[in-house]
Amino acid sequence: MALDHSLRPDQLLLDPGRSEAAACGCEDHERFAGELAETLDERTIRYVLETRPHFEDLRQAIGQVAGMLVLAAAGAKTVTQDHPLFTTAREALRSAADGIRAAQPTLRATHHHRHLMDAMEGLRAALRQAQEDMHLHGMERERIEPVLAPLNAAYRHLSWAAKALPGFEVLSFDQACCAPQQGATQHSQTGRKAS
Repeated sequence: MALDHSLRPDQLLLDPGRSEAAACGCEDHERFAGELAETLDERTIRYVLETRPHFEDLRQAIGQVAGMLVLAAAGAKTVTQDHPLFTTAREALRSAADGIRAAQPTLRATHHHRHLMDAMEGLRAALRQAQEDMHLHGMERERIEPVLAPLNAAYRHLSWAAKALPGFEVLSFDQACCAPQQGATQHSQTGRKAS
């Protein structure tokens, strides 16, 4: 699976009218998006190396909760607040939260750190809501939305964090093995490759 380095957080917004506001809204967003984007001092590099595993924990936990919501929306009977994936996500959040809070961001890394903290809080809110609402099998859409909203916010902040410093990647689902591939060999109507 290839990494999509062109992923932009504004493409993740569900409201297309808001896509013009691609920036995260932070006061220092533009400051570090310009000429400083490519420069990292030794302390910032240390911060990147220190927080990358916690970023990955958050990314994986967000993906696990999203997967559980898909199963719940599809009516899976095994989705409850006690499901092992929720437990794993909670443990990953606890571990990531400890590491992120202990990190000492440099001036260059404060923008990134703020988005990690916000992603952490969004995931925490989604897990809290899931704890309250996912005790029923085959949840209706209106019971999934309160879990999905903070989860979307967490993913958006994680995406903005990935753009704030090098070394942090968010996978693009259009590059996944199950996504339709652009430029793939076309097939004729008989199912054979066209020449």
